[in-house]
Amino acid sequence: MAATVAGEAACGICGGGTLEEMADYRVLRRVTSDCRAWPAGGRLGVCRACGAVQKPADDAFLADIDAIYKSYTIYHQAAGAEQAVFEQSSGLPASRSVRLLETFRDRAGLKSSGRMLDVGCGNGATIRAFGQVAPGWTKAGTEFDGKYRAEVESIPNTESLHVGSVQEVPGTFDVITMIHVLEHIVDPVDVLTTLRGKLASGGLLLIEVPHHPANPFELLIADHRSHFTADSLVRALSAAGYEIVSVAEDWIPKELSVVARPARAAVPAPSLGDVTAARQRIAGSLAWLRSTAEQLRRLGADAPLGLFGTSIAGTWLAAEVGDAIAFFVDEDPNRVGRTYLGKPVHAPADVPAGSRVFVGLPPAVAAGICGRLARPGVTFLPPA
Repeated sequence: MAATVAGEAACGICGGGTLEEMADYRVLRRVTSDCRAWPAGGRLGVCRACGAVQKPADDAFLADIDAIYKSYTIYHQAAGAEQAVFEQSSGLPASRSVRLLETFRDRAGLKSSGRMLDVGCGNGATIRAFGQVAPGWTKAGTEFDGKYRAEVESIPNTESLHVGSVQEVPGTFDVITMIHVLEHIVDPVDVLTTLRGKLASGGLLLIEVPHHPANPFELLIADHRSHFTADSLVRALSAAGYEIVSVAEDWIPKELSVVARPARAAVPAPSLGDVTAARQRIAGSLAWLRSTAEQLRRLGADAPLGLFGTSIAGTWLAAEVGDAIAFFVDEDPNRVGRTYLGKPVHAPADVPAGSRVFVGLPPAVAAGICGRLARPGVTFLPPA
């Protein structure tokens, strides 16, 4: 495990430590959160004090995110339709936002009406889903530009899309959601502190972020500043003056779901994380990513094969092996029948006989998919 000091980069979670760089990361090709290949050369560090995993917010990182967001196209693989999630046993698809918000509604005991704000609302997927699971609520969203204003404001019972700082959004809200947003923010504790002042009495904050211990591919996302564990996310919320209502790793696969509210008393400083364990975990994840790409290269050297998935993992692996990929396989009906990276996207049932399909996903997820999709004449291959 190679490590060097990442300059004087400060931890964006505890604020009390500097980042120790995982030097092996620099050689890895990256991918954007809207699933585009991105060149190698990024930096990844572990806080020497608390073990939080982040990219240094240096000039190179800020230039990367500026370039990425200027041409950002959400869910382009499905013409803007939100990515589906799947039942592991049946493979049945569901809206990720609907599943998340149904669980939140039931666990939090939401009242029949209220006011909701979705921070970083994109094209309105979470706002639209919230209207399905809590139809008596009014909704609003924020974004850094007005690209999707017409689409968001056309959703029934939606007040408006606010462009700019959250601090400028008028009024308070009974629920604020941040779905795949906090990991992008350069100063997460500052933003969380601002949001606390936007919650009405008894209000709840719902945060959904990727969980990198369950999905090493998340570390490759060039525009993610923070790569959260449950401990580091709780630490950030505590520093911003929240108390935790619940933390769950099973609401959505490979993701963390956290519900919090403004603390009613002083929040004690959370204990610091295990820095050595964090370093070892990241080193192991980077090694696994390299070996998975190498396995796919070896398989592709024999003959072109299929690649399962058209999101982060599939995009990165396809960029690593190039023409070794003949087609993609996806269970999302909104993506099947299209092309991705110039290659056709098949449903599992439509994979040509005699094909091999590499399921380049975390081992536990890949094993379940391979077992479920196995059929005579088609070989589904998990990572070694």
